[in-house]
Amino acid sequence: MGTDSRCEMERSMLSPEARQKFDELVALLTREKYGPRGLSRETTFAEMEWFAHQAGRMLGRAMDEDLAIQQAEEHFQESCCPTCGASGESDVVESMKTRPLQTLDGKILLAERVFRCPTCCRDFFPSADGVGD
Repeated sequence: MGTDSRCEMERSMLSPEARQKFDELVALLTREKYGPRGLSRETTFAEMEWFAHQAGRMLGRAMDEDLAIQQAEEHFQESCCPTCGASGESDVVESMKTRPLQTLDGKILLAERVFRCPTCCRDFFPSADGVGD
């Protein structure tokens, strides 16, 4: 795939507003790394590429964490205890716990809902039955 078609495909993934914000983020990260005057003449392409790669991995991890939180919020509003069957807000107390998870871009904290059944005094994770790794 040529550079032109790759760039066109990447541009079509984002709305114009999101593309503008993305471009602003790129400029912000570049200024953060190289300062307001930009990179020096001695900066090699390999150094620029390594910085860009690390920034991409950082973005990937942040998106993984954000999407995991959204999924936990969206899909596990209410759950039944696998031991006694208790369900509903009055029967099951929920909280969020995190655990480390290795992703393609490095470790993240995976947010999961954990439910505690007051009848059984058992904690359980609905995501264990509903979401694949």
